[in-house]
Amino acid sequence: MPIDYSKWKTIEVSDDEDDTHPNIDTPSLFRWRHQARMERMAERQQAKEEVDAAKKDISGKVQVIENKLKSADLNEGEKQKLLEEKQKIKEQEEEYLRKERELEEQERLQPWNVDTIGHEVWSKSIINKPSEKKTEEPKEDDEAAYKNVLKFFEDNENLLKELSALEGFDKIEEFLVEHSHLSSEYSTNFLTIEALNLAIERKYSKMDRVAENCIIIQYLLELAKSLKAVASNTNMIKNFFKKIRQADPSYMKMYQDEVDAFKERLRKRAKDKRDATVNELEATAKAKRMADSPGGLDPQEVLDSLPEEMQEAFQTQSIAKMYEVAENMDPEVFQHHLQRCIDSGLWIPNAKEAAEKKARDEAKQAENPTSDNPQETT
Repeated sequence: MPIDYSKWKTIEVSDDEDDTHPNIDTPSLFRWRHQARMERMAERQQAKEEVDAAKKDISGKVQVIENKLKSADLNEGEKQKLLEEKQKIKEQEEEYLRKERELEEQERLQPWNVDTIGHEVWSKSIINKPSEKKTEEPKEDDEAAYKNVLKFFEDNENLLKELSALEGFDKIEEFLVEHSHLSSEYSTNFLTIEALNLAIERKYSKMDRVAENCIIIQYLLELAKSLKAVASNTNMIKNFFKKIRQADPSYMKMYQDEVDAFKERLRKRAKDKRDATVNELEATAKAKRMADSPGGLDPQEVLDSLPEEMQEAFQTQSIAKMYEVAENMDPEVFQHHLQRCIDSGLWIPNAKEAAEKKARDEAKQAENPTSDNPQETT
């Protein structure tokens, strides 16, 4: 029998094979392809697990019904009801079996790729002793890295601000050729922080420009990394912009999608930070209100929880309205709400007497300002 080679015709190209347009030298395309493929595989696996779980659940229900049918205590009506329920469950089981067959057919027709074309049967790891001639470069600790970033920001703040406002490949290329040291991850860090601050301030137009310039430099760094070149080399910078200008529409669409996704992440992060700030301010204000209240209750929360007619009485500061509420409301309910109002400071019993006492105390304090100091009054 001749060998059937048809199954080899639909293999998805591996993400480490160079089949892209000559103008696209960045490995980003392969990484995104692989990520999208892995997500599709994960979705199919999740659907398969859901079907398997549903089948197990149905089998358990059928077994329970069959056990009940074996009971001799069932009357005819109960037996008929169980049989109808069993029939419905069987119909559900048929539906899940159909879904299972569909998933199996999709899996059968799915092209092979580097993740599914084979599986490991046997492996062996051999760890060689490090050569005495090889010396590892010391790794930069976090504190030193942080200081280096801050120094880069301080030394280049004006240039980075100017870079963030540039528009168009030509202007950015000219600027980076003149200041090639800005082709660095430090620059992308600065631009990310700058874009986030603009998003927090809701200056979205400026944020969009800074975000796109940040992505441009990230693409430049990725290309340099894939070519094992120095990103700050002027020839490398010119080569990158030449290639991105000549890139085909599919690559530019991918580039624009990356820019749009970055902008969306910045907007979401800015909203989260604004919400966190608002929540923190509200929590501080609430804590102060509770500390100032006689019984440790938040007056705002108490006011919001009052019945509508009591809220109206407080908002209009109408004593007559409050008496009317007291007459029409259940005494225990009214007393409960009134006590919470007292504990929160919304209602001050004998307010007139309290005000007069406060005035007397203030007058006495004014007459003898040193009376609070025991050493001076002895």
